[in-house]
This record gives sequence, structure tokens and C-alpha cells, in this order.
Amino acid sequence: MSYLTAHLPVAHGVAVLAALRRAADGTTAAGDERGHGQIMADTLVERVTGQARAVDVPVTVDLVMTDQALLGAGPDRDEPGYMEGYGPLPAPIARDIATGPPGAPRWIRRLYADPAGRLVSMETRSRCFTPAQREFIRLRDQICRTPYCGAPIRHIDHVTPAAAGAPTNLDNAQGLCEACNYAKQAPGWTSRTEGDGTVVVTTPGGRSYRSPPPRFRAATGPARRDPLLSVPG
Repeated sequence: MSYLTAHLPVAHGVAVLAALRRAADGTTAAGDERGHGQIMADTLVERVTGQARAVDVPVTVDLVMTDQALLGAGPDRDEPGYMEGYGPLPAPIARDIATGPPGAPRWIRRLYADPAGRLVSMETRSRCFTPAQREFIRLRDQICRTPYCGAPIRHIDHVTPAAAGAPTNLDNAQGLCEACNYAKQAPGWTSRTEGDGTVVVTTPGGRSYRSPPPRFRAATGPARRDPLLSVPG
């Protein structure tokens, strides 16, 4: 367990506590079997993180543990884990955090140790773009990469999904508006990259369109995007 403390003006602190108590009273009256304090704690997590349920909150923490401790097998299965910002954790608790409840997203990055147990390297693969990569894509793409959209960029996303085994790098990144990022998940829409920043979008009708990034000219001239070209599906 951990403590979360906030130093607030007295009126704000009282209002927060009263709101949590009201939420707990209401759910208890509706038949919630959790304890009053547990409901208040879960409500705080849900309202701060924006999640529908406290157990669904994505874990973005640095948790280091051995593969045997993660899998619960082998002679070192009880080796404690280490959480950055907290300290050592018993292996069962570290496993619970790493696996999480069903449906809760978890990402695992492998770290490599030498025979003495010292960390010497880290896997570079990740599903999330770094802040520097995100800023680069915003500057490179300027507007939504979906053909004929031109809306401001709101999301930095994979061209070919990471779930399909595609890498998280600049060649497989694109800037999209929020609506286009959601729409491309619909059946029939596919995207691929040509490796030079060009994205090829294929519609459900089988028509494909090339969307190259803007070309930057001399300092005295404006950047421009090449015309969209239709290519066979």
C-alpha cells in the first residue's frame, strides 16, 4: 500500500473529503460490498485518472523483476521486485502489478543482466513514442496525415499497429487528428509506410492513396506537402 497526501486550502480539502464520502455512501446504499474506505479510495483513483474503474488504471511505473519471479517458476521465483519511487516489493505483489486484472493494459520491457546480476542493457522496443519522437512527428507532419483531412494533429500513432508486430519508430509513426485516428480502426481500413515518411492509406473500397510528409525548402520558402497521388490498391 502507499500514502497519497495533498496539501490543500482547508475549504478544498474538506470538499474533496465530503465528495468521496458522498460517493461511498451512495454506492454502499446501492449494495456495493466493498468497505466504505475502499470505495472512497477507488473513487479517488477513478476521478483523478479518468478511468471507469480503479482496477483498469494503466500502470506506467518502472518495475524491475526477474523472469522467474514474473512467471512464478524456477529457483528464483520468490526474488523480490523493485519499483522505482517505492522500493523492494515481494514477488507475489510484483506479479500482481505486472499482470494486472483482466483487460488492464500492461507493457513489459526486457532488461539484461550480466552473470553477477548487474543490469547492462535494455530492450528499445516500446509501444509508446518518446516525447522527442512525438515532437519530431508533429514538426514533420504539420497536419493530419489522412488524405484530404488537413485537421490539426492530436494523436501520434503507429502506421502499422504495434499489435501486428510493427516497430515503434519514426518510420512507422504518423500524426493524426483524433477523428481519423479512431476511424482508421474501422474494418477495411489499412495503412502502411514506404520507409521515407510516406504513408499509404487503403480504404474499405480498395482504393489506396499516398500521403508523403511535407517537404521543407530553403529558409525563405514555405514548407509544402506534395500532392496526394492515387495508387493501385
